[in-house]
Amino acid sequence: MYGYTACLLAGALLVGSSPQGEGVGLQATQPTALAAPTASLASPQEAPPSSAVPFGHRIAIASQHLGETRDLLIRLPRGYADEGGPNSARYPVLYVLDGGDYFEPFGGVVQYLTMYDMVPELIVVAIPHGDRMKELTFSPSNEENGDWPTSGGAESFQRFLEEELIPVIDESYRTYPFRILVGHSLAGLFALESLARSPDLFQATIALDPSLYWNQFEWLKNAATLFDGVSNWRHFLFISGERKDEEETRRLAEFQSLVEARAPEGFEYHYACYPEENHASVGLPGFYQDLKQLFAGWQTEGEWWSLGPDKVRAHFRGLSDRYGFSVPIPEDLLVGHALHGLHRHEAPDEAILLLELCLSLYPESADAYEGLGEAYERKGDRDQAEKHYLKALEIDPGHELAKERLEALGGM
Repeated sequence: MYGYTACLLAGALLVGSSPQGEGVGLQATQPTALAAPTASLASPQEAPPSSAVPFGHRIAIASQHLGETRDLLIRLPRGYADEGGPNSARYPVLYVLDGGDYFEPFGGVVQYLTMYDMVPELIVVAIPHGDRMKELTFSPSNEENGDWPTSGGAESFQRFLEEELIPVIDESYRTYPFRILVGHSLAGLFALESLARSPDLFQATIALDPSLYWNQFEWLKNAATLFDGVSNWRHFLFISGERKDEEETRRLAEFQSLVEARAPEGFEYHYACYPEENHASVGLPGFYQDLKQLFAGWQTEGEWWSLGPDKVRAHFRGLSDRYGFSVPIPEDLLVGHALHGLHRHEAPDEAILLLELCLSLYPESADAYEGLGEAYERKGDRDQAEKHYLKALEIDPGHELAKERLEALGGM
């Protein structure tokens, strides 16, 4: 969870990747390096050819609630397709509304922040819309909103999310039960309505300049019922936007007071105003800052080799408690931090402790055994160095660095 780790991984940007194995309810519509899962939630049907997806792949779900096949854009974490076995990593999922417009910019933000370990790796699921007014508003527009004859049809889209899309994504990909919903403008309003109607469907909501004016601030007027009968609710709510008029500013302040007075334990609310932005431009800086704020504290303070195993474990226990799922200590970061301490700070004993922690969690880690070989070699313990290089090669006969070290040691 440090910048220098990203330097080692900066070239590993995900391009055209897709998951391995069979999925449910998915059809690949764009050829990629690996085939996406192929099956259909309802009746199987071929999706039309589509343009290339910059750092992901395209799938389709036949939806009974929408009465059509809906294309989706998926971005998987770096290295996702290379993982396998029972210990394969799982990931939180970011669901992006207006996905046709925001898949690339928001996916790019995720890629940047994860590259520098500021947020965890995320699976990104972007959902394009047809009739936005229909799919993103729960109540029909009244006279003051203007004539929007198709408005008020979001219930079908909500059921699509809850009963079709999310179950398919959870079955087809390695997900954690931590879902984030992000939407801008009308989609931001939908995200807030979804929070009120299905409070446990998502664990975080990011509403970017939401259309709170809809039907004379209907959502804000009804917000007092949000916490009725709720004593504990782990949720992270973010609302951000441009400078507002007097009425909306007042109503947002009232909502802030409501949260402060009545929010249950575990509920966090953050509001940010960007006066230098407008409705169109606020989405990108708002999303960037909200995602960082959601995972504030994800990085450790200090270098792992100097912190030691106990503090590293405590940090990840804290993350698990905060987000409600077991956050693993990544194997590659344990090895990377240990070798950083060994190579840059001449700290073989500290490196050994970190690598032993790694092996307690990942007993088949050839990289950890190779690192232990280096640490013992640095300490002048030739026998232990040879033993650990040999163990690395037993696990991975093609481990080139272990081969090179063992040869230099005279053990081959």
